[in-house]
Amino acid sequence: MQEQNQFEELIQGLIDNKYGCCNNFMKPDTITGLRNNSQRLSESGNMKPSGVGNKNNFHQDNTIRGDTINWIETQSTNAFELTYLKKMEKFINHLNKTCYTSLKSFESHYATYEKERFYKRHLDQFKNEKGREFSTILYLNHDWKQEDGGMLSLYPKHETQINIAPLAGRMIFFRSAEMEHEVHASHTSSRRSIAGWLKN
Repeated sequence: MQEQNQFEELIQGLIDNKYGCCNNFMKPDTITGLRNNSQRLSESGNMKPSGVGNKNNFHQDNTIRGDTINWIETQSTNAFELTYLKKMEKFINHLNKTCYTSLKSFESHYATYEKERFYKRHLDQFKNEKGREFSTILYLNHDWKQEDGGMLSLYPKHETQINIAPLAGRMIFFRSAEMEHEVHASHTSSRRSIAGWLKN
């Protein structure tokens, strides 16, 4: 029942405010496990520099985007990734059942922004590739404080900018083709999350 309430909280937020926000979306031990995975990937050099554009015009540009990423395999055997993937699958099923969204697949990756790295204002949907229906962000940062920076800014059309702190366990949900957003630089430490896309 708690899961359904969380899903409904995200959906209701999307309806009312153009974005959903749910704290404690995953249990603390799962968040810690995912964070440790992300940290290990960074330390072993397995986080790859991200780029901008899709496969036709993909290129790296640190003046626009500075995170490093590692895709999460849908066939993962890691216990924490499996817990995350199963919950996202349940969320997709719930959306398809209650909102008739006809979502067919899901992709996600770890994203790490080292100190002073950022991602300028953008949309997640490519103009010539319309597969991404919804974007999700799950934050993995314990003990995050205001002075650390690293805020997510959302820019709903014709409305005031919304700033969201990247607190551990917090899940954000919005339409990929509609919500412009920006990741601000963190000033004290690296900032970790999992970015995901629900696709039609």
